[in-house]
Amino acid sequence: MMASADIAVIGSGAAGLAAAVNAARTGRTTLLLDQRSAAGGTGGFSGLTTLCGLFDDKGAFLNDGFAREFTEAVAETPPVQMGKVWVQPYRPDKFRQVAAQLLGSVPNLQTRWNTPLQNVVLDDQRIVSLNGIKVGAVVDCSGSAEVARLTGAECLATDETTQASAIVFPLTNVTRVMNTPAEAAQVLLPLARAGLPPLNFQPNVEPNTVTVKFTGRVEQVPYVIELLRTQVAGFEHCATPLTSFTPAPRAGRMIIGQYVLTGADVLAGRKFPDAVARCAWPIEQWSADGVARFRFLPPGTYYEIPSRSLRAASIENLFMAGKTLSADVDAIASARVMGCCLATGAAAGVLAARYLESHAIR
Repeated sequence: MMASADIAVIGSGAAGLAAAVNAARTGRTTLLLDQRSAAGGTGGFSGLTTLCGLFDDKGAFLNDGFAREFTEAVAETPPVQMGKVWVQPYRPDKFRQVAAQLLGSVPNLQTRWNTPLQNVVLDDQRIVSLNGIKVGAVVDCSGSAEVARLTGAECLATDETTQASAIVFPLTNVTRVMNTPAEAAQVLLPLARAGLPPLNFQPNVEPNTVTVKFTGRVEQVPYVIELLRTQVAGFEHCATPLTSFTPAPRAGRMIIGQYVLTGADVLAGRKFPDAVARCAWPIEQWSADGVARFRFLPPGTYYEIPSRSLRAASIENLFMAGKTLSADVDAIASARVMGCCLATGAAAGVLAARYLESHAIR
């Protein structure tokens, strides 16, 4: 059993995977803990089939390094444009496969599955152990700020008015073309007439298949599918292979860091001298009734995320990335997407290693 680790990473979604691999690549012994049975997080297990936040409004990569490495490993088709944004379609099983391969490629990285975070010990505002394991630095990529919950570190939080959970599922045997917002809107009309929250359709690499995001209740999903079958041309034989549905949180709690990224920073395309990641995704907020509000950056603009937003304000050796980075409820509505999570996760892993080096912690 591992008695100590230089760096511990909590959560193995896009951010946690990136943090763990890049921390280990610096030569530091790294431990990755996750309550799931395998790596993947939202990207591998929620049903999502598009990586968002990777590109600018022309379809060019915004972040090289690990974000690009991982994307090129999972991509089987070119990126596609959805309205004003570009996304990379992928298969969830390929996401999990590539994640496992990357984690297994670094010998000084150990993983511990089916392991929830249970206790964290602080000494003079510094984490010295978690789950009984001595650590030098910690990266919280849990998506719900689990380290902060156990240490009392101050957080901001989203709620159902800004980041309502979504039920994600594939629909097979769909022959209708929905390449434009107008074509998708025609499909949504019967749902609106029935008083149901709208659907959001996303690309899927499987033939005649679309991925559906539904901001409604689990018990409404069968009715939605039946309504599409009976009232929308091209959906007459649609079906989903899923037998159960679970709402997936879009975002949760964000640890307050040395700098809190704001929605104003996002929309202004603000740049920082200590920038570690770039993003051009719009501020995307969803209410519990399925109504979406998008606020786009000006054309040709991207914003940067400073390293200070990946360092906790109150705990010396706590770093964070992905959905837990230091951001207000507007900024996280952009920075929470997986492309950005890959970039901030990779940066947080390296920042944790640099912290140990600067403090001569061995």
